[in-house]
Parts: sequence; structure tokens; C-alpha cells
Amino acid sequence: MDVSALVTFTQELIRRPSVLGNEGAVAELVAERMRALQFDGVEIDRAGNVIGVMSGSSSGPTILLDAHMDTVDVFPATAWKREPFGGELANDRIFGRGSSDMKGALAAMVFGVAGVARSKIKGRAVVTASVGEESTEGSALKVVMDEFQPDFVVIGESTELNVARGGRGRAEFNVEVVGKSCHASSPQLGSNAILGMMRVVAEIERLVLPEHRFLGNGVTCVTGIRSDPDPPQSMVPGACRVTCERRLLPGESLEDLHEELKECCLRAGVPETRIDLAVSRFQTYTGLCFETPKWYPAWEISEHDDLVRLAVSGLRAVGLDPGLTSYQFCTNAAYSAGEMGVPTIGFGPSSEALAHTVDEYIEVDQVETAAKGYRAICNSILGGSG
Repeated sequence: MDVSALVTFTQELIRRPSVLGNEGAVAELVAERMRALQFDGVEIDRAGNVIGVMSGSSSGPTILLDAHMDTVDVFPATAWKREPFGGELANDRIFGRGSSDMKGALAAMVFGVAGVARSKIKGRAVVTASVGEESTEGSALKVVMDEFQPDFVVIGESTELNVARGGRGRAEFNVEVVGKSCHASSPQLGSNAILGMMRVVAEIERLVLPEHRFLGNGVTCVTGIRSDPDPPQSMVPGACRVTCERRLLPGESLEDLHEELKECCLRAGVPETRIDLAVSRFQTYTGLCFETPKWYPAWEISEHDDLVRLAVSGLRAVGLDPGLTSYQFCTNAAYSAGEMGVPTIGFGPSSEALAHTVDEYIEVDQVETAAKGYRAICNSILGGSG
């Protein structure tokens, strides 16, 4: 493998900003590089996902490897010491927005699968550079899965080169407290919805959440707040809304979480509330629109599952010693495994802790090793070697 070319490709991906909804320039670069590396078929689908196929010498299973192209924005920009879209190489690290989440993995995936010996495998490896993951996990991946019907899925999000066999899910709720508006000069004549919401949030913060033996704890986090009217206009607010994220564990239902939040409101002495599951509305750079409920299930597969067993065997064959771990953040696996039940693992370079951070970076040796790992997983699943 040409490591310098792999590093350069990672830098080029970072230097093309692809903040959510603006992945077009990166898509063009990925498609161009896939063609140069002689993937059998390269397309950009109606959602804007880039898809490259490497077909074996005969029929067999389909393994889909996914890495998203979109990134979160640069914030706060003044805190960055490195150029966010510079792709700077220093101290064996590549810096820039999306380096860890997840352009390093995307580059490794493209180069790793390009090195699979097609004459020695049965079936096909499909690499997808997907869109919109930072808005709605799995909606764009669904478009690819509908077309290719994979038997196995590998998500390239960070695992520090371990194998993730599960992941927490994610839900987002809006909780609205209803008060009574009046002039701010006489607040005693109304009911301040903000004060009621303060008590509700305090109850949410006191929640004791369930724990899973492998995936860890459920987590609740209040991520946004807004009062009505806004701007205030010398009025006691008659409504206040918070957005609340909940990290999901296997077996939790929409009804369970709705009841959990309702009980918080009752304990806060604020019975007049509305609790709704939030909806994601996202338009891709190609113009395709998604409108999906923000409910992304947790998932887990057994350590004895064929996919886990073969992936670990393939990685060990090239000198890696992966542990079995789980994703704490939500990934596109919430769709492939959580909704569709397709055997799915995660394998990727870098650490979850570096996602969405100031001066984000990825280590060069992690990218190089990940490329070898993706090739090894494909070979092990599809019967190849080398």
C-alpha cells in the first residue's frame, strides 16, 4: 500500500469542507479516487452517496463498508489553533475538521478495499461514502442498502482499531411547559413557563437511568432551550421548550421514554406539558429530502456471531489484536443493525473522544492500520487472502 498516497488523500478530503448538507465536493473527490483505484463500478446515487464496488470471481455474500462524508461545523472557530480545513500534517498526526470523524476512516476504507485481490474473493465488497449522518443516522445508508441488500455491514466510525459489536442508540424529544402570559411588570398575574421548566430540567438531571452489561448506561442531556414569545417583549413567557437527547439501550421503547419524561414533569409540579419525539428534516446536496423521527435504536450482536468471529480472525491474520467493544455515540448502525437486523460491526481508526472537538486530528499510523484492517475483514468474509 502507498502510505504517502493514503495520507495525501486524507488531507485532500479534509481540505474540501463538507459540513452537513455540503458534501458534493468531497463526493466528487471520492468518486474520482475510486475510479483511479479501479473499483469495478462507481456511482453517486440520488441521495449523494458515493458507492464503489469490488466484485469477486464468483457469486457470494455482499459486505457493505460505510463511512460518512459530512462533518459538524467548526465551532468555536476562534478556539482552533490549526486551520480547520488545512489538513496539516504534524507530529505524525493529520489535523482538521472531520479528520477523526471520519475522513481518515473513509480514506482507509477506499484504499484498503481497493487492495483486495478480486480473483481470490467470492461475492463483492461495497464501499459507501454516505451523506447526512450528523443529522439523521441511517436515512442515507438506507438508500444504499435498498439497492445492494448487504449480508454484512461494517461501520467505519472510530473504535481505536477494536471491533464494536454493539452501540447505544439515540432519541431526541421536545418537552414544552405551558404557562400563562402577562405583562412582565406584574408577573404574579401569570405563570412563568421558564420557572416551571427549570423544575422539570432539575428532575431530568436527577434521573437514575438503566444500565446495560455491555453498552453501559443510558444518558439524558438537555441540549437546547427556547421560550415563547422570543424576543420577550416585556411578557412573562407562556411557553418554554427544551430539547432533550437520550442515549438508548436495547429493549427501551418510545413509550418507556415518554413515560419517563412525563413523570419528571409531574414530580416538578408541572402537569401542563407536551412531550413529542423530534423530527429530523434534512435535504441532501442533491436535493433529496428526508423527514424522519429522531429515534435510532440501540443494537448488539453476539461475540459468537459469524461476522464478529470472521472479522476478528481476519484482523489477527494481519497482526492486529482487536478487543470487543461498543459505540457510546450513535452511528449508521442504528439503521443497519438496530432497525434492519443485518449483522453489523464497527471497525475504525481513532477515538470517539476526538469527534467534534477543537483541533480534531487523526494519527497517521491509525489510518494506515485501518486500511490493512478493512482489507483483512473483506478477505476473511469473502474468502480471499493477502
